[in-house]
Amino acid sequence: MTENDRINDVVIDVIVGPTASGKSALALTQAREDHSIEIVNADASLLYRGFDIGTAKPSHEELNEVSHHLIDILEPGETFSAAKYSKQSREIVREIINRGKKPLIVGGTGFYIDALFWGIPDVDVEEEKILSARKRYHIELDEKGFERMLKQLEPIDIALHEQITRERNPRRLQRAWEFYYATGIPLGDARKQRGESFEYTPRFTVLFPERTALHQRIAERVKMMLASGWLDEVSQLLANGVTEDMPAMKAIGYKTIVEVLRNKLSITEAQEEIIIQTRQYAKRQLTWMKRYV
Repeated sequence: MTENDRINDVVIDVIVGPTASGKSALALTQAREDHSIEIVNADASLLYRGFDIGTAKPSHEELNEVSHHLIDILEPGETFSAAKYSKQSREIVREIINRGKKPLIVGGTGFYIDALFWGIPDVDVEEEKILSARKRYHIELDEKGFERMLKQLEPIDIALHEQITRERNPRRLQRAWEFYYATGIPLGDARKQRGESFEYTPRFTVLFPERTALHQRIAERVKMMLASGWLDEVSQLLANGVTEDMPAMKAIGYKTIVEVLRNKLSITEAQEEIIIQTRQYAKRQLTWMKRYV
């Protein structure tokens, strides 16, 4: 057996699911039972310092109890691409394994998880753009069908067209069109600058809560966040110079809380708006995560 064979035999556990599905709680439970586990964050909102309550970031006690990585690594104004996540998370996973420990990937940002295991071109594409592209693809697929969508790919991405024609793989066709719609760049061209797939194999635990139960959990969590001082947190962020156009403020609910602080929304109105935003985001996450089953 070669060294490469031994590497490829290593399986990395990954817990994914929509917001409020219980990912962090499950990861902590596993880490408390197996002290060799170290958690690697795959949630974009947890990268930023000072954004704690509204992102459901693990508490200081939990962070001290179990080793966590890729949490609180950015200032609110810093940008962070999936390509950067891929590079940093791979380095961390390798380092954990080299110390004889077990990395556990936990999060809900599907684009980051894809980047970790399958590489990504160094093209900064927001997850929202990919999801919008996916919606467009499914609309066109319903109108035109697989064969016509495949034929229309040929002048755009001839290499992938030939591969998909041989394999008849609908998922490859979907990914090709999604990437092209989101970036304007053929995926076949982008792959020339793409890093290699990760040397370790993912083993997914995908949390798919029942819809009504998930909606209830989301509503309860938003109410708890507001009761726990979310307004004070945002007020302090603004006092520290954080502005609405900073990348960290893309986290769900933060701009809505700003509207409350400016007396443009009531607490009740903000609560309902954030619940709706969170439900919509959870729905998009579930669509993305079906690929991991």
